[in-house]
Amino acid sequence: MILHIDLDCFYCSAERILNPDLRDIPIAVGGGDRSSKLFNEKPPKKVDSYKGIVVTSSYEARAKGVKTAMNISEALQLCPNLKIVPPNHLYYQSLSHQLYTLLTTLIPVVEQASIDEFYCDISGMREESEPEKFALHVKKLIEEKLSLPVSIGIAKTKRIAKLATNDAKPDGVKLIRPSEVFEYVKDKPIKKFPGIGRSYEQKLKGYGIDTIADALRAKNLFERWGGHAKELYACMLGEDKEKVNPNAKRKSIGMSRSFEAINDREEIQRRILIFVRHVAFMVNKLHLHPASFYLKLKYKYNIKSEARCTEYRLFNEKMLKSIILELYAKADIYKDTPMVFICVSVSNFMEHNKKSVSLIDFEEDKKQNSLNDSLQKLRNKYGVDTIRSAREI
Repeated sequence: MILHIDLDCFYCSAERILNPDLRDIPIAVGGGDRSSKLFNEKPPKKVDSYKGIVVTSSYEARAKGVKTAMNISEALQLCPNLKIVPPNHLYYQSLSHQLYTLLTTLIPVVEQASIDEFYCDISGMREESEPEKFALHVKKLIEEKLSLPVSIGIAKTKRIAKLATNDAKPDGVKLIRPSEVFEYVKDKPIKKFPGIGRSYEQKLKGYGIDTIADALRAKNLFERWGGHAKELYACMLGEDKEKVNPNAKRKSIGMSRSFEAINDREEIQRRILIFVRHVAFMVNKLHLHPASFYLKLKYKYNIKSEARCTEYRLFNEKMLKSIILELYAKADIYKDTPMVFICVSVSNFMEHNKKSVSLIDFEEDKKQNSLNDSLQKLRNKYGVDTIRSAREI
């Protein structure tokens, strides 16, 4: 049996730990730089001046119609008493790591699927005979140790467990036994099944498939579509063999923000350097060496630009700063157009693909690593804002 553990409104729940006054009121994490210390700006006075988006919202806010990715100004019109809280991603990462550590003391096989989502294989444990009772014990322990509400789905397979979690929300537990799978899934809309995106949903609807029961009656169709479709069909039956993988690798680390339109390129570069510092801190904390680097920019009028590169080098903050500024020089092709969004991310970690580092910059990177380690120790102790570059101020 597999437990799928999902943190309820994670960022909102995390903020309520720091500020109990946020409990039982509608809150939303987001708003970009207008409500964040990251860019040293004050929130606007007018509701319609907010240009950022909702990253996540509490159940109280969702009841008023506030949704993820909604513009803050629209959310405030729907819910005038909505409390906007700036995101604190390093804090969320720390809480997520604490939960992962706690789970590994309880269950031998744990896979972290995302910052707020975990799969736990309890096969062979004595608790497997009473999975619902064990899930309630795990849930209570998480609330006691970390003050975080979670919902837990239990099933024989990962995707059915994940589906069950959606029905367990908020703050509940739901068990689907193998003999119950078909009755449980048959009437659910096809789009609700984990792994079916919008394009695949449209493809299925083109064949008159609207529910999972419709899909299961179209076995020949899935067999014609090949390997991935056959696997998906088995998943819907709850008969796939996908295992919980404790060695699942992190795919990327990044940071992005929406903000009010800015034309000042010096200010844009200052913000990019702040992103670089935060991303470097997270990469160093996880002892990783990314080889792929990415920068995405969005302008007014829905204009977008991006740049990326691959460098097999020892990671350090100075190197990241140099690479991202070079990507910015390539990506900022609409220099007279105000910018509203920045994303900096790194991926393709060399620890995972066993690539060797380039010897061209090896000696310089090795020197920088010593300084990098010293910076990291200070930031681990005193916070990521302890040491900043002059251009950030």
